[in-house]
Amino acid sequence: MNSFDEAPVPATDHPGGKDLILRSVRLWAEDQSPDARTCDLAIEGGRIIDIGPNLDNPAAWPEVDGKGRAAIPGLIDVHVHFRDPGLTYKEGWVRGSRGAIHGGVTSIVEVQNCPPLSTSTALINERLAYVESRSLIDFGCLGNLLAASVPELPGIAEKVPAIKLFLGCSTGVGGQDDPEEVLALFEAAACAGRMVVAHCEDQSLLNAGEAAYPNATAEQHHLVRSSEAEVESIRLAIGCLRKTGGALHVYHITSAGGVQLVREAKAEGLNVFATTAPHYMLLSCEDAARLDCFIKVNPSVKTKADGAAIIAALKDGTVDGIGTDHAPHPIEHKTRVYGKAPSGMPSIDLLWPLTLELVRRGDLTPAEAVHSVTAGSAASMRIADKGSLAVGFDGDVVLFDPTKERVVVAADLPSTSKWSCYDGMSLAGFPEVVIRRGELLMDEGVILGADGPDGDDGEPVAHGGKPLRLEAVRPKAPCEV
Repeated sequence: MNSFDEAPVPATDHPGGKDLILRSVRLWAEDQSPDARTCDLAIEGGRIIDIGPNLDNPAAWPEVDGKGRAAIPGLIDVHVHFRDPGLTYKEGWVRGSRGAIHGGVTSIVEVQNCPPLSTSTALINERLAYVESRSLIDFGCLGNLLAASVPELPGIAEKVPAIKLFLGCSTGVGGQDDPEEVLALFEAAACAGRMVVAHCEDQSLLNAGEAAYPNATAEQHHLVRSSEAEVESIRLAIGCLRKTGGALHVYHITSAGGVQLVREAKAEGLNVFATTAPHYMLLSCEDAARLDCFIKVNPSVKTKADGAAIIAALKDGTVDGIGTDHAPHPIEHKTRVYGKAPSGMPSIDLLWPLTLELVRRGDLTPAEAVHSVTAGSAASMRIADKGSLAVGFDGDVVLFDPTKERVVVAADLPSTSKWSCYDGMSLAGFPEVVIRRGELLMDEGVILGADGPDGDDGEPVAHGGKPLRLEAVRPKAPCEV
């Protein structure tokens, strides 16, 4: 069986970055007291080289005054859908990455679930070049795990952090429901040396849910797409992993039963990772009465008890991190009747304020909250150089005031959708300064760089985002695909 326990060994060179001295910041996850001592960070070529009080600046590098604000690493959102290329009117990389900066996110892992899917080396190369010409933040793009992509997996694996498998149908992609085919896909991924990232819902149980609720409403979505569907799908995925080796990442885990299966698999020593999303902890199926199809997502938002189980799993390490599953649709689509409204919600614009809300509610400690969107997320995708304010790591930094509250105005958020399940909610800790590899992306709440339309209909302009550094592939041997 492959081992994923060691630190990632990047297979590509570091992309570099800017030189910068960041003055007078508090390392918030280490000390939240108002009178905590401040320190400086020195960033050279995009990497942190020193942390301490009153650092010298003999090279006269640019300086940013942190004004004593709280500092955390740049967030890593390991699950977004920017719909671009293919459905750019729903979200493009320029607006999407501006939304990410607004939420404190400096790195993302993006899933293509609209044509063209990344099923060949040529297609993933085209996709990475397209994204690099548009993104303001660092990025990784997943490959798509389908029968058609199996012959190309060795080449795809070199370019992606993981390979995405939809075990249940969701927006734009059908589900895999044949256990033998699923096992073969897990084997192919292990042979290629890359982790399987799975959307876990059992397709036969989804079909049964639709049949049982032919006239379903948003308030019944959690019954149509049930906890049982997730649990049985996770059971299948873990069973395949046990037979093939490699690694499995369970995306957007939603249920107490699913969490328990992951907990048991980790205790068994299997290479299993899991992440969730803010809406599975901050919302419940009871909110569907007021949010209607705005809360319609796949997998469904379930009960308060399921949310509590996920929080407990974040605290004990069963769930490794939080990603948004940012999945935008125009408001005119989400206000359709249940049967015609697409699933998915935007939230990358608010990732840090939403995560901080779990601290303000007493669900997570500050250290647990920061870990869930930085180091924990990076480890769950085997991403190098990201997720820590420490010497040798990338100079990705977010500054915020944890006491300053603001009401969410969905229409003012920079990503495309202009609606939010959190519209009107009072949140705290909105990022005020965001730095990516030493480059200032947000200054005093103002996002710098690309503005206006997406820019995807005209000539592309490079905005500084670079591919994430990934661990070298670990092919299973001997192996025949």
